[in-house]
Amino acid sequence: MRNYAPQLVKAYELANSISNPIFDPSILPRILEEERRLAYSYDNEKSNQAIILYNEETNKILKLPYYMRFKAEYVKAVKHKIWGEIYPQVARYHNFLFASLDGSTARYYSQADAHRKVQKHWNSLLTRVRRRYPWVKIIKVVEWQENGLGYHIHVLFCGVRFIPIKWIRETWDKLEPNPHSVDLDNKFKTFEDPKRALGYLMKYVTKTLRQGDEIPMSLVINWALGLRTLAFSRLFSRFSSSKTNSNEKSRGVWVFLGIMPWDLAVSSSDVEILGYFGYG
Repeated sequence: MRNYAPQLVKAYELANSISNPIFDPSILPRILEEERRLAYSYDNEKSNQAIILYNEETNKILKLPYYMRFKAEYVKAVKHKIWGEIYPQVARYHNFLFASLDGSTARYYSQADAHRKVQKHWNSLLTRVRRRYPWVKIIKVVEWQENGLGYHIHVLFCGVRFIPIKWIRETWDKLEPNPHSVDLDNKFKTFEDPKRALGYLMKYVTKTLRQGDEIPMSLVINWALGLRTLAFSRLFSRFSSSKTNSNEKSRGVWVFLGIMPWDLAVSSSDVEILGYFGYG
């Protein structure tokens, strides 16, 4: 992981290290404590940084807040993605099915191993779903448990009210044969109303996002492994919601100059910022 922050490099190494309590009950608590410490250290370091871009054609400087998943702006972006871009497409449906798929914590030797094995079986199930229900759209959330190895997948199927649980188990039992590892929910009032159905999924999304000063363990592990908070099926059309009336921002090529303290960036002129990076 060249050119990555040292906190992220270390967290990635920890997420790939042996942590199953079967080997040593004291290993996993120590790893979780260190991962959390690294996450807060990374957050403190990056929260007051600015990304500086320079446009040689217009001779202008662009100052952008350092954007990362621990910032409040990330939470707002996720919610905007859900309600601003995804919901208008979900609103076309009136049949929904919610599924929670659980994986055993005893089967993995590390967090990275847990992700690989659960994702392998999810991909297999997803392929079968696409073949049998090609019109269905899917929204998936990954939730790690506080114990650091428990791994849940929460899925909203849009366009279908019923999928046989035995059919799902044909795939999932290969990972986790526990009879409670697959839970299907299609409450009548909730899952014929698009807004309520998406809102039901959002309570799991919220659990994986930062709330105030607290960084949830699920968010820490997703950060350490570089995993997305949300995943959407390819049937959802993709479009950019970002709009700008500024022609100046679209002119020429913006070159990355570097990163500097945000407070210093907003109080400095373009000439002073160029001087900070050794230009001019």
